[in-house]
Order: sequence, then C-alpha cells, then structure tokens
Amino acid sequence: MRRRPYQTVLLYAAVIFATLVIAFPFVWLLITALKPYPEIYGFPINYIPREPTWEHFQYVFQLDFGTYFKNSVIVSGGAAILTVLVALLPAYATVKFDFLAKQPILISILICQMFPQIVFVIPFFMILSKLGLIDTYLGVIVSYLPFTTPIGVWLTRNFFAEVPVDIEEAAMIDGCSRFQTFRRIALPIALPGIAAVGIYAFLFSWSELMFSRSYLSTMSLQTIPVFLSLFVGQYQTRWGPLFAGSVVASIPPIIVFGFLQKYFIRGLTSGSVKG
Repeated sequence: MRRRPYQTVLLYAAVIFATLVIAFPFVWLLITALKPYPEIYGFPINYIPREPTWEHFQYVFQLDFGTYFKNSVIVSGGAAILTVLVALLPAYATVKFDFLAKQPILISILICQMFPQIVFVIPFFMILSKLGLIDTYLGVIVSYLPFTTPIGVWLTRNFFAEVPVDIEEAAMIDGCSRFQTFRRIALPIALPGIAAVGIYAFLFSWSELMFSRSYLSTMSLQTIPVFLSLFVGQYQTRWGPLFAGSVVASIPPIIVFGFLQKYFIRGLTSGSVKG
C-alpha cells in the first residue's frame, strides 16, 4: 500500500523531531563543556560559545581520568561477559526441558527487576563482605547480575525457542551430546540475542553509580560515574568539568552501540516474535 504524500511528510517530520529531541541533550552537553565559566553561569544564555575553550577537558584528564576510564571498561566488559555466561544455560534449559515449577521460576527471575537498586545495597554489601569481594572489580560485577541476567534469560530464550527440534534430534542421533548440540546449533542461532544481552549489560554497568560507589572505596578502582559525582558538591556543582567528563564518558557507549546496533535491534525484535 502506497503512502500518500502528506503521510510521508508527516512521517519524516516525526522522525526529524524525534531525532532532534534525542540529540539535543548531547549537543547541549558538548556546547556547555566548551564554554568558559563566565558563559556557563552568565545570563542570558549563550547557545553557541563566544570563546570556546578546552580547559574543562584538560582539567578532567589532569585528574587521572584514564584510571577511572580503565576501571569502567573492566567492570562493564566483565559484567557483559558474565551476564551472557550466566543467562545462556537457564534460558536454554527453560526452553528445551520440562520440569517442575518452570513457569514460577521464570516469573521469579523477573521479580528482581521490580525492585529499586537501593533495596539491595545493604544485603549485597553483607554478602560481598563475607565473600571478601568488597573493594574488588568482581564484587561490583556480581552485584549487577540480578539486574542484567533476567533480561538476558528472557531475551535469549526466545531465540532458543526458534531452534527446530528436528535439527537437534538429528544432531544427537549423529553422536552429538546435548552440550555439543547447544554449542554448535543453538548458540549460532541465538547470536543476535546474545549480542543484545551483552550490549544491554555493558550500557547498564557503564552508567551505574550506586553500587560502584558503595562497594568500591579505593580511588584507583572507582568507575567513571563515581568520578563525575565528585564534581557535584553540597553547595556548588562544577558544571564545566562535569559536562566535559560526561562527553568523554559518552563516547565508548556510542561506539559500542554504533558497531553492534544491528545485532542489538535484531535481538530485540526477531527474538521477541516467539515466546
């Protein structure tokens, strides 16, 4: 069915408007990061810097920003990998096997998504403290799993449901074990879902503040969100370095999503057809 001209115009207008709304915060972030302090606090507001400066970016990198950046890469990358590893087997098992209380278990997996993070701060602290994982990368990574794994399980199980049973049975007749069937047949089909889960876990961990601030007390282990929070004081907020650091911190997620967006979109759409 062909669209009428006015429908095409309205569609493009809506897309352009949505793009502007989405892009405006980042553009404003960059503009403010390039302003000197008199222009940041001046009135009326200058939408384009009269005297652009890189002083805020220079100041951010003088504060050992590279260490915080490295920590965020380790924590976010570790959370993405661990989320995928933890989510795959439960997702496959709940699709391919019938066992008692399967549906209640699947529903209970999602219950963690219903609670705010603040509810888990003290219980997780007590558990991690007894395990000796406070002030470690692994402790923070593990604390993210209750919030990233449920999405991972539900998303990848939809892809595993698309694996034809006949193909798996034929593979097992040819001598493949259940694990070999899982690795050689099911995993390749579920790759878009796995990529989507990894991207989601990475983005969640990259921007998370509460747990990383609660469980990492050593400055050399803290992540970028903790670093940026240092510019927000009780009586004053240093907007220049805060915005400059936020611009730099936004680059890795943009790059990751830019390279893997087709897998992410396919993982969210194709895998949701079946359930």
